[in-house]
Amino acid sequence: MRMSRKTRAVAGVAALAAGVAVLAGCSATKSGSSTQSNGAPKQGGVARVDQISGTQPTAIFPLLTPTENLSQNSAFQWEMYAPLYFYGANDSVTLNATDSAASNTTWSADGKSVTITVKSWKWSNGESLDGQDVLFFLNMLKANKTSWALYTPANTKLGADYFPDNVTSATASGQTVTIGFDKAYNQTWMQENWLSAITPFPLAWDKTSASAAGKCSADAFGSSAAATDCAATYKYLSTESTDDKNWSSSALWSVVDGPFKLKSFNATSGAFSLVPNSSYSGTDKPYLDEVDFVPFTSDTAMYASLKAGSKSKDALQVGYVPAEDMPKYDAGNLQQGNPLAKDGYYFSNPINIDLVSFYYLNDGNPTVGALFKQEYFIKALQDTIDQQGEINGIAKGWGYPTYNLIPSLPAGNPISPTAAAAKATFDVSAAKALLKANGWDVSTTPATCANPGTGSGQCGAGIAKGQKAAFSFNYGSGVQSAVTEVNDMVSNAAQAGITITPDAMAYSALNNYMTASTAASGGTAWEANWYGSWIYSPYPSGEAFLATGSGNNIMSFSDATLDKLIYNVTVAKDSSAMYAYEDYTVTHAIPLIMLPNYQNTFEPLAVANGFHIDAGDAFGGNLMQDWYYTK
Repeated sequence: MRMSRKTRAVAGVAALAAGVAVLAGCSATKSGSSTQSNGAPKQGGVARVDQISGTQPTAIFPLLTPTENLSQNSAFQWEMYAPLYFYGANDSVTLNATDSAASNTTWSADGKSVTITVKSWKWSNGESLDGQDVLFFLNMLKANKTSWALYTPANTKLGADYFPDNVTSATASGQTVTIGFDKAYNQTWMQENWLSAITPFPLAWDKTSASAAGKCSADAFGSSAAATDCAATYKYLSTESTDDKNWSSSALWSVVDGPFKLKSFNATSGAFSLVPNSSYSGTDKPYLDEVDFVPFTSDTAMYASLKAGSKSKDALQVGYVPAEDMPKYDAGNLQQGNPLAKDGYYFSNPINIDLVSFYYLNDGNPTVGALFKQEYFIKALQDTIDQQGEINGIAKGWGYPTYNLIPSLPAGNPISPTAAAAKATFDVSAAKALLKANGWDVSTTPATCANPGTGSGQCGAGIAKGQKAAFSFNYGSGVQSAVTEVNDMVSNAAQAGITITPDAMAYSALNNYMTASTAASGGTAWEANWYGSWIYSPYPSGEAFLATGSGNNIMSFSDATLDKLIYNVTVAKDSSAMYAYEDYTVTHAIPLIMLPNYQNTFEPLAVANGFHIDAGDAFGGNLMQDWYYTK
């Protein structure tokens, strides 16, 4: 089970097919080639892709809120609205210039401004793509920043401002836009994480009602007029974005510059179809006539559809194979034991998504938040996770462990020697001993705090005598391997004296439930939550995820030392600051329990014979313009 993103989400086809959520860094991406589809491309045809009900896109407007920050939304939008910079070509973390809206990037000598030239593309309504479209996005973001999923508030103690607070000016002229910053930043970090988060907006979106034009796109950046005008435009667009039953007929969302446009969207079932944008100006044009996303109630139902065969009525061209139905992993022959070979499907190359897998602990929960803030308790929980056992058992070898917060795959991430050497241990006895050494009576399960206080050998701040080592655990329903993995986690934790009460929820309900805690609200109800994974932006820093108050820091985690290390990365001129950040996260407990990467993070997809897809997108997209039937 996985959903991912520098956001929370279902990552790309694998996640849409697997029905798993992935949190990811919202940068755009493109992927490489697959196996057993070597024939020449054939123009035309309809492809059907499976997805779990409840994991359909929930937003079409590319300024995602924290609740909308899901990989299925990003992947959906990238097909229609081209990001300024697209990353992930050939299943790597590199720039994909072909599908980027930007054609050139020039930094000033002092490093405090950047001039971006956009390609001379056309929107589907005939508008020209230009610098004003980028300014429109920046104006909109500046005026509505606190609603943005990736927003990280300023840290005044550190003098740290993040995007867009660190933008001091933005001006457009023809095909260019020049953006000024308050200081010189790490240019790799700025482009890969923040300039890549920009999606040019068509001027046709500058409206405050169906009949009234707005002024946001033409206002001066940072002006009081822009604050007022863009708030009005945002209110209208964000409201229209929630009206999913009318997405496909909307005069707003039909204006696209990407390779596809939305043909239909069923707001009840989540089924939707994309067709080529006949006005697409890019060179990477679609081969297919249509791509249909087909919802299933469970992975069992999905698999039954695949078993019906690739030549059956309403056959799937791309599908997910549940972990329990996969053969044992054979690195030398990925097709070995393929249970769908006789049904007309081959296995694609495994997808290497740029993510880390974990479940969340909610520091802001009023009942167990104090428990989750104890480093010894996090370490004890981690020791109850049998990552290699899950990989060998549930995943049948199709996976790899998560040891730190920097993805080990795909290659190219700046991993420090300390982080690279980190290993997760599975030792239930050590976990139990750790609780006992910190004031817990482990003679029963759940263990209870016998020695409250903040001294050595005591339970820690905020933990009362008699408190139980117990918490609830929410996770997404519909995937059998997830149920098996959760049952294993519950059993192992119980042996250490920790009681975990699992609660499976539909993904749509789970996403809405997993909101951030605030001091004003007195915390939120969820205690621990496995929504999926975290897909990074190309530069795997932690500001949008772990910095105090950031939009995706839903666990209300705060660490002043880590905040400083994160800020240092943003202004660094070499990798030393990134390494220092990584080393701290390895040696200090973060309220995230690392889990193995498998299924859509490594497991292949079932692809119909005679159909070609790319091997995978490192950041969770689909890039369906590179899918085709073969001659």
